[in-house]
Amino acid sequence: SSGINAEYGMVGRGSLLRWGPNHAADTVVTRWMRDGAGKVITIDNKPVMEFVGVYRPSTNEWAIPGGRMKPNEKMFDVLKRQFSEEALETMEDASDLEQKRIGSMLKDHFNLGITVYKGYVDDPRNTDNAWIETTAVNYHDSTGNTFSNLPIRSNEEGHGAQWIPIDTNLDLYANHEWIIEKVCYHRDAYNPIKTPKRQSSQLWLAQ
Repeated sequence: SSGINAEYGMVGRGSLLRWGPNHAADTVVTRWMRDGAGKVITIDNKPVMEFVGVYRPSTNEWAIPGGRMKPNEKMFDVLKRQFSEEALETMEDASDLEQKRIGSMLKDHFNLGITVYKGYVDDPRNTDNAWIETTAVNYHDSTGNTFSNLPIRSNEEGHGAQWIPIDTNLDLYANHEWIIEKVCYHRDAYNPIKTPKRQSSQLWLAQ
């Protein structure tokens, strides 16, 4: 990417830490959407997915958990760290045994994933001289017995996470709906992203 963001026309680094590309990682955790009997829901003969989304109060939008990489941080570590910080319940009050159990689950579950996108992100923090480039990795819970058992952070005022169905077009942060579309393609799932958008940030938050 050239890093040029003609929409904003801003010079300098803005709020970004580095000139040029600022590397980030996005953790796309998905599972099949199921009915009350545990049967996978389909639309147009394609299984429907859900993904773990986090609420961004600064833009009033939902997003894929993710963030900037720290110096010398490995991709595996940043993916696990960002998902844990943004999407999971805090473990401060959990017992040592529970913390160990969650830690072991995370280590096991984050061993397998597929990279669905790597490159420039149309992020509102971008300038002509500094921009976000991300690696988006998908971890899919096909059985409902892996990531589904992790303690997802409940919605709170101004912050929260939840499983969001990918059954209609989504109004997400930056180009995250485009990343979700890539995941739908890789998993051969129902892909509603090209249908008219549902402006639904407040709808999900209110539930």
